[in-house]
This record gives sequence, structure tokens and C-alpha cells, in this order.
Amino acid sequence: PVSEPSGLDLSSDEKSFWVVSDQNSTVYLLDNQGKILKKFKVNGEDLEGITVIDDSTLAVVLEITREVVVIDTSGNEIKRAFIDLSGEFNSGLEGITYDSDKKIFYVINEKKPRLLITFDQNLVEQRRDTLNFSKDVSGIYFDSTDKVLWILSDESQRIVKTDLSGNPLEEFKIKVAQPEGITFNKARTKLYLISDKTEKLYVFDFK
Repeated sequence: PVSEPSGLDLSSDEKSFWVVSDQNSTVYLLDNQGKILKKFKVNGEDLEGITVIDDSTLAVVLEITREVVVIDTSGNEIKRAFIDLSGEFNSGLEGITYDSDKKIFYVINEKKPRLLITFDQNLVEQRRDTLNFSKDVSGIYFDSTDKVLWILSDESQRIVKTDLSGNPLEEFKIKVAQPEGITFNKARTKLYLISDKTEKLYVFDFK
């Protein structure tokens, strides 16, 4: 029921999925069969990524306006930050993930330039790293077990495991058209991808 889904994360209880649509700037909570449990609009254009901060708080990125927005799970805005980025409007922020232990956000810029940008919990930028392993980057997930990042590429159709500076460690080819969201369950036995083009959620056994 979500048009052009572009970001994905599991809820804290792992019973549902948070998804964003870049077509209508709406955040959705879906059950594992795709039924809408909740939805709300975010003030801004072109939602592209979402991450769970805790049971009551989320963060999203807006591609065109280059903003990170922290909201509660009812859609009330808590804070936002503008990121100074050059390049084409439609090649901007694509994904966000969160390290709840160190309270650090990792945000990716799609291309021209491909970037990994790190922020503290107050959305103060800490560093920028250039990513050179794919044609673009379209989704990101922080792995709290191994302290690595899993970065998705739509155009290269691959997932790259990297260190926290974006240096590649391992990569996996995938056959999913236009994947734009990635997450794992906490046990890391399931990998989930969402496709903007097919509007489907793909579930993989992960070993």
C-alpha cells in the first residue's frame, strides 16, 4: 500500500516495519503482511530514509531539502538540521541509521558526491567520508553486533559491508530492482530489502 517506498527499519519490538514514501512525504508503520497500522506526514519534500532511535523516536532524511528530521512515532517534530551539500537536488540524502550505544547517526548522500556523513545525537556533523565502491548509495544499516555498516547500492545492485568510515570489507550482489531500504533483525538471521520500483519487501535468510 506504500507508493515508491524508499526507506526501511524494523520497529523496536521487531513486529512491524517503518517505511517512508518519497512520493507523498508520508511515514508508514506496516505489519509483516504489509497492512498499514499507522501513517503520518512529515513536513518536507522527498522522504528517502528512516531509522528507529528508540521506542518512541524516529529520524528521517529529506533528499531535496538536505535535512535530517527527528520525530516521535506520532509524527510530531522534535528537531531538524540542514546539511550543506552541493550537487543535483535528486542525488541527495538517501539513507540514515543510528548507533544507539554511542548515539551517532550515519547518513548517506546518493552521488555527486557519494558520502557517508556522521552526526552526534544533537545532529552536529562530526565527519564526512567519500564512498568509492559503487555507482551510487541508496540505503544504510548500522550493525550493532559487529559495529559495521551495511550500505546498499541501487545502480550497482549490491550490498557492501563497510567499517564505520565507509571502507569496504565485503560485498554481496543482489537481484532486486531499485532497492532503496535495508535492515536486519536483531539476531541477524533475516535481511530485509525494500524496492522503490516494485513496491515490494524482500526477505532473505542471512547466515
